[in-house]
Amino acid sequence: MEQDIGYKLKLITERLKVRADADLKQHNLTLTQSRVLAFLNEKGGEATQKEIEDYLQVSHPTVVGVVSRMEQNGFLDTWFDPGDRRNKMVRLTETAHRMGRTMEQVTKEHEQILLRSFSPAEAAELKRMLDQILKNIE
Repeated sequence: MEQDIGYKLKLITERLKVRADADLKQHNLTLTQSRVLAFLNEKGGEATQKEIEDYLQVSHPTVVGVVSRMEQNGFLDTWFDPGDRRNKMVRLTETAHRMGRTMEQVTKEHEQILLRSFSPAEAAELKRMLDQILKNIE
């Protein structure tokens, strides 16, 4: 039975997550946690918990758990915004900043594995088509 594109994308996503989690485990991180670190790095090292929730497109309780575990592991500091106590602020620690270079390398290695049988033109076309698929389903 031939699998549809959605199912193939699901399989790819699951396999990427398993591989990334295995590679990041030695650093006491998961793929989701590494995405939080990358997002915070892009935001200058600090954001609200709500911004992380919106970025990851997950529920509030999920983000609370992720942030809590990352704080326990020394990657994040959190506090309530004194100007609006409804907002919980999240900031990268020095440990997380040092981890950034390692995470960039892991990401590059995974990208190379994904695209190793593609020419640069084919890789660019694939990225363009994936962007189009995302637009189609938004």
